Amino acid sequence: MSRTLPRLALLALLLSPVGAFALGLGEINLNSSLNEPLNAEIELLSATPEELNSVSAALASRETFTRYGLERPMFLNTLTFKVTRNADGRAVLLVHSTESMSEPFVPFLVELNWARGHL
Repeated sequence: MSRTLPRLALLALLLSPVGAFALGLGEINLNSSLNEPLNAEIELLSATPEELNSVSAALASRETFTRYGLERPMFLNTLTFKVTRNADGRAVLLVHSTESMSEPFVPFLVELNWARGHL
């Protein structure tokens, strides 16, 4: 019994996900209103300084939208993405559009790429 517990603990560590602390996306905070250009922040979770230096964000490809059963309207092409820190010092992804958004709900997919991963 005394040998079984350490072996089970080792097995649990080996089976745990390697990417448990990988970069992720959090809540989106909208800073604009309907019929205004989109201005939003998406929190970046578990971002290391190294990842922040190498991360790039873009609107997902048309194929990715299709794979998830979503339309990709042309007005989404006006979205821009920028990785930065907000006033609180938290890592965020700024999302802006050059055109006003007249839709109350705008579903979109974001692709993140960095030196050690893709989301």
